[in-house]
Amino acid sequence: MKVFAHRGFSGQYPENTILAFDKAHELGVDGFELDIQLSSDQKIVVFHDQTLARTTNGHGCLSRYSLPELKQYDAGQGEHIPTLAELPKTYYLGPQLMNELKYHTRRNSQPLVDALVKLLKRFKLKYPPIICSFNWPALVYLRKKNRNINIALLHTHKPFPRVLKMAQLIKASAISTNINELSSRKAALAQALGLKMFVWTVNSKKQAALCRQLGVYGIISNFPAEVRP
Repeated sequence: MKVFAHRGFSGQYPENTILAFDKAHELGVDGFELDIQLSSDQKIVVFHDQTLARTTNGHGCLSRYSLPELKQYDAGQGEHIPTLAELPKTYYLGPQLMNELKYHTRRNSQPLVDALVKLLKRFKLKYPPIICSFNWPALVYLRKKNRNINIALLHTHKPFPRVLKMAQLIKASAISTNINELSSRKAALAQALGLKMFVWTVNSKKQAALCRQLGVYGIISNFPAEVRP
């Protein structure tokens, strides 16, 4: 079972920062899960929230700031908000990157997908990245833009047959399920369709053991050192 570090080693270090990714890499994780969105000057930055206040010393909506402006803020322990381009340059031999497309408003979802597809063409990564999102229309558009990219369908509180139908429609390679919604039935149904299952956010050995028992392909954890076998 694969272990992906949720926003890097976010249980102990500032989330979605190079420090958090470096510390997860030192543990030998299989992948990084990270969040991406666009700055006002259309640069892809690694950041989760709509606003800056929770994880930086800034305030207001991230999308209103340019990349040079965002780089001025402290994201914790002297770290700064990274761009997505910084990660493939450092981790081109691994771990695998799982990029979550973040959409906090009803704005057009296409610019972020377009920017991501363009950026990924620049890098030759040992492990092809995985793209996931709760925004299903964005994933539909992504599949139209790239027939071969790995897509993991994120879902929560949706009828599972609908989730599986959409996964098949966009030719997803995986689905990503909340630990609180995991069941043996869902795991079996996904596996029967050849879909890998990722589960988030798995932060205890007990949860990890359940995922392993059900044949889950990968878990996403804030504490990757705690959930490895």
